[in-house]
Amino acid sequence: MSKKTLFGVDYTDKEWIKIILYLFVGGTAALVEWAFFYGFNQGIGMEYMLATAAAFCLATLYHYFLGNILVFTSGARYEKGKELSLVFAVSIMGLAFNLILMYIFVGMMLLQPMFAKLLASLFVVFWNYIARKEWIF
Repeated sequence: MSKKTLFGVDYTDKEWIKIILYLFVGGTAALVEWAFFYGFNQGIGMEYMLATAAAFCLATLYHYFLGNILVFTSGARYEKGKELSLVFAVSIMGLAFNLILMYIFVGMMLLQPMFAKLLASLFVVFWNYIARKEWIF
């Protein structure tokens, strides 16, 4: 396992620091996702399901790279190719959850799309952390 340090502090074996950093990475990734969703949906008028998918994909890339720098050790459990395949599999499931929830919230419950996106994100964040921690990193 490679050593994880931040501001000179070794947190390689400090799970509570990794959780805090994961919340930071996830929180900023959520902001990235929400900003892209808003820009796509409200800014250029993209349909909410397509805007959801596009924003989710961009935020997933951001999350993967920042998460590997701050939280997880890339290549610790699997070779890079398999790891990336697993990240995509977890992300596809997260995207599926996102789209299902958006359809329920907007399509069936008639909630405003941005509010629905915020709600959907709350559910998906738990899936992402558990799946990445248990199956990938």
